[in-house]
Amino acid sequence: MALRPRPSRAVPAIICGLVLLAAGVLLVWAAVARLTQGRWPAFFTAVSDWLAELSWNSTESWIAGSVLVVLGLVLLLAALIPGQFHSLPLRLEPTREVTGESRAVMSRRAVARLAAATCEHIDGVSSASATATDREVRVTVNTALRDTADLQHWVTDGVRSRLQASGLDPVPAISVSIRSSS
Repeated sequence: MALRPRPSRAVPAIICGLVLLAAGVLLVWAAVARLTQGRWPAFFTAVSDWLAELSWNSTESWIAGSVLVVLGLVLLLAALIPGQFHSLPLRLEPTREVTGESRAVMSRRAVARLAAATCEHIDGVSSASATATDREVRVTVNTALRDTADLQHWVTDGVRSRLQASGLDPVPAISVSIRSSS
């Protein structure tokens, strides 16, 4: 079994939760208005009157049904299609102290921070930033040097060797872009 679980569905869950919360608040408010005033609020009865006047084969029914089908498909796809993984697998050396199978991962954010920190220790680099995906680490380096051909090789080799030393298996491809401030 892989240690790369599906990412959380925080955004779809928050959206659904907010929509359901709004609907619940609206229904409670309408129910309290019904209990205190003896009749349903005007907006509530307007919707039910409009729905009562619709026929099954009317254009409005088809539009409302189509919108609900599309919304349902979007929510279903958000639940079923896995999102991007936020971690990369690490290679662990077997030890006598640990029995069984051990797995470890490093987050993509940690890989990007490690790559940027590695670049900042290379001569000629003023500052560095990095982003990481499952397959690639993109490094952007700022330098005051005019000739940057060697610097690009140094940064690429430095980041690759640091990621290998950290235990990433496999090491993502590394692309370096250099911005010269001169």
